[in-house]
Amino acid sequence: MADIETKPPVTTGKEERPAPAKARAAEREHGGDTAGVSPDGEEGGVSEAAKRFQALKQSQALKKSRKEREAELMRRAVDVAPRVSAQALPEAQPQKAPSLPINRREFLTYAWGGALSLVLVQGGLATLWFAYPRFKAGEFGGVFTLTTVPERGAKPEENLQGKFWWTNAEEGGMVALYKVCTHLGCLYEWKDQTRRFECPCHGSKFNQSGRNIHGPATRDLDQFVVTVLDSAGNQVDQTTPDHRYVIAEAGLTYKIDTGRKLLGRPSDPNLAVEA
Repeated sequence: MADIETKPPVTTGKEERPAPAKARAAEREHGGDTAGVSPDGEEGGVSEAAKRFQALKQSQALKKSRKEREAELMRRAVDVAPRVSAQALPEAQPQKAPSLPINRREFLTYAWGGALSLVLVQGGLATLWFAYPRFKAGEFGGVFTLTTVPERGAKPEENLQGKFWWTNAEEGGMVALYKVCTHLGCLYEWKDQTRRFECPCHGSKFNQSGRNIHGPATRDLDQFVVTVLDSAGNQVDQTTPDHRYVIAEAGLTYKIDTGRKLLGRPSDPNLAVEA
């Protein structure tokens, strides 16, 4: 029993040496700084790197851009500079941008636009000039001057150029009756046998004053505006919608304006006669 020797246990040293691969990886991740990194490169080193990354991000966010720094320096210079110098600074005294010369494309655009506008304006003016009515005295649409006064109840005088009948109405007064029937626009005629106006198209009938006395027309004949002037040229009377007949007197001048028409009044049932 005494001859048996006891030897200490043999250790291979595997657990005492740090893992070189993990250490090198941790060193590369933290830029060679292994402070605060565990030998195994585990969680302690990761948290420290996160803190440094957050600090770097905040410092970058606090940095100002170049334009902001220039604006800040300019504001400070304006605050400390004298009044005359501050007004001379570009930011304190805005300047107009220099005008650029017109190029060929812009010139052609303006030229074509101006020419087109001129043509359109001339065309519009020419259209208005031809469309605007221009009536001369003595033609339909213009003014007719009469000095004759038919006797009361006599046959009306027909004016072919003016398209009206000049009559001394039974109600007492002169009237110029438009030669178109108020039913459907036919030309009526004066009948000596019956002493009234009759329409050959549909049989409407009107008395010497232009009042409707038989249908199918539903209103009296239309009239033109008549203005009466004395020998001195002063107006003494004129037809209106409420004043249909003007004074009938020799020596007066009558101006019949065929461009101004008074519509006939609604038919009066009391004037109706048998055909």
